[in-house]
Amino acid sequence: MRKSVNHKYAPLLLAAAVATPSVTLAQLEEVIVTSERRQASVQDVPVAVSAFNEELVEQLQIDDTLDLIHVVPNMFGGNNTGLGTANMYYLRAQGNDESIATFDPPVGTYVDDVYITRQNINNVALFDVERIEVLRGPQGTLYGRNTTGGALSVIMKKPGESFGGFVEAGAGSYGRTTLRASVDIPLSDNLLTKISGYWVEDDGYLENRRDGKDYNNAELSGIRAAMRWLISDSMTWDLAIDGGTTEFSNIHGFVDGDDRITTSGLPGGLAVFGGAAGNKADYGNEVQTFNITSNLSWDAWGGTANFIVGNRQIDHDFLLNFPFNQALPDFFVIDNIGEHDMFSAELKWSGDIMDGRAFLQTGVYYMDEENTTDFRDYLDFAFLGAPVPPSSLWFNIADRVMDNTTESFAVYAQADIQVGENGTLTLGVRYTDEEKEVDFTGSVNSAAMVAAGIPLSQSEDEFTPRIAYAHRFTDSLMMYASATNGFKSGGWNARGSSSTALQAFGPETIWSYELGMRGEWMDDRLRTNITAFYSDLEDLQTTSATPDGQFLTTNAGGLRVPGIEAEITALPTDNWNIFASMGWQNAEYQDLPGGCVTPNANLAAYDVNCNVAEPKRSPHQTYTLGTSADFNLAGFTVTPNIMLRYIGAQFPGTRSLGYNESVTLLNAGVKVVMPNERWELNLECKNCGDKVYNQSILFTPYFNLPMTYMATVRYRFGDS
Repeated sequence: MRKSVNHKYAPLLLAAAVATPSVTLAQLEEVIVTSERRQASVQDVPVAVSAFNEELVEQLQIDDTLDLIHVVPNMFGGNNTGLGTANMYYLRAQGNDESIATFDPPVGTYVDDVYITRQNINNVALFDVERIEVLRGPQGTLYGRNTTGGALSVIMKKPGESFGGFVEAGAGSYGRTTLRASVDIPLSDNLLTKISGYWVEDDGYLENRRDGKDYNNAELSGIRAAMRWLISDSMTWDLAIDGGTTEFSNIHGFVDGDDRITTSGLPGGLAVFGGAAGNKADYGNEVQTFNITSNLSWDAWGGTANFIVGNRQIDHDFLLNFPFNQALPDFFVIDNIGEHDMFSAELKWSGDIMDGRAFLQTGVYYMDEENTTDFRDYLDFAFLGAPVPPSSLWFNIADRVMDNTTESFAVYAQADIQVGENGTLTLGVRYTDEEKEVDFTGSVNSAAMVAAGIPLSQSEDEFTPRIAYAHRFTDSLMMYASATNGFKSGGWNARGSSSTALQAFGPETIWSYELGMRGEWMDDRLRTNITAFYSDLEDLQTTSATPDGQFLTTNAGGLRVPGIEAEITALPTDNWNIFASMGWQNAEYQDLPGGCVTPNANLAAYDVNCNVAEPKRSPHQTYTLGTSADFNLAGFTVTPNIMLRYIGAQFPGTRSLGYNESVTLLNAGVKVVMPNERWELNLECKNCGDKVYNQSILFTPYFNLPMTYMATVRYRFGDS
């Protein structure tokens, strides 16, 4: 067995600056994951997965899921253009920068096994979290549709068996203040409860030189109540209810020296410009959520049955400007009110079969989603050549209401079969039957779509198989080979400003092939997990923005991605950790459609001169190096840490737009724990060098977050 010790993954370059503590025989902690929908050591699963427990989440400064882009190999991303609540994740060159409800992300986000259907709210605030897992590559067999790039799985902490909890307060840059608290309250030996809440507010870092105010400010608040009812020795019910409000925009800002600025006049309301009547939403971006998650598990038929139910309600309002350049800061405006409801239910069974020589997981899954989006688009007449000052006259190019639904049914099975003494053969398959429908009313409408030959419904039925073989050569070395299939649903160009622009696009499919090695050496003080992969994707869905404000989503062709990923952890001494995460990939478009005409403004896989473009947000290299160490000073435990993230050169936009040079980011911090272990102080900074790079481009570049710093004080009480 692996010996468990305090596991301080994190960050690498501090080691050169600290005195090396005396060498001991400490061992790395065993990392338990549920990447295959059951608990297993990360060293035993034939899946490329990065796992972060509660301690790692804190040490690596992972405050929300967007921070994962700094620690996962071959992962890149950022906030979506305009929307600070929505993340565009790119794993192995596959991602999505469109948040409209007719477009699904290829990197799925799950919280306690329940899927978040909309990208609008996938920037999950990580608070009271037990573990985060990032599964790289398609996960179509066990996780289903819309995981062609991978999946993010967040597992929340369950209520504890004894009374305890913590209270935390913090202050930082841009007037940021935070308050978090969590308490476990066991009502009896078999009825456990937990209540958690948070509040975050800051003043914003974007200076508006037109009205003198700051924007891209954040206001977040939420509460979660969880219950664990140990009904009997063979039955457990976990129930959680949570809700919250998030106000956070990613308004574009230009860089002026050390400042990020805008000259937008939109905060004054649309009525300022040419008398356009009736904002649908207030300026900014606001999301309100209400979620219910239920997981009833019981012993059945020699194994364990789970009935997992999820219900998500999302209200999303925003009024945002998209500049064409600094002279036209309000060139394009979207005014949006959206309601998004999702219900899912899954019944699964898992257990040993074939006299214990195989483990089987099988189940059925149902998901129903309903969306209503009431939105209006504006263009600035100044851009269109009207003889008026910039941003003083507006043209309403589209005002419509969109209703769309998705109904999906799936059945799946995966078996891990023992082969000889040391081999495991994995065979799995999932069948998905799905139907989508869309309806438009307003300036663009369904009748005109039908007249143009555009379908109002799409049906898909897909089999997504998986096969893998893992062989344990020694107690310290496992190797595997796998082939996995996945698919992502089709949809419609809902951003189109005319009925004929609302074209349908089809699903994308992928096969991914992996060779992996999982090794532990030096008496379990060195862990090396390495994966080589080759992805073959057909009918890639990607977006392209045209100069006249059209947003086009098409099946751009094929995408081939060979690559390699490594995660290395070392524990040279009992209180010193070294961490390295390295990714290399070489994404290339293949099998592209013809018909490109220069100057190309809409085909995403070609540049303006009709040369094959570079796939966007796909740097060839991503490296993370870091270290942390514990020191005992007069009874206080002091843990400094430092981490560097290198991101290779890449294009953040389609058509090879917005070239980025490589960039190296620095995060650093120190934690001080008082002798009684009740009080702790955390000091941290992110992007300490205030480096600027483009995460996206929509007419103009959208930058990463500036340097931030934060100080928090936490008090633990009870038995926590």
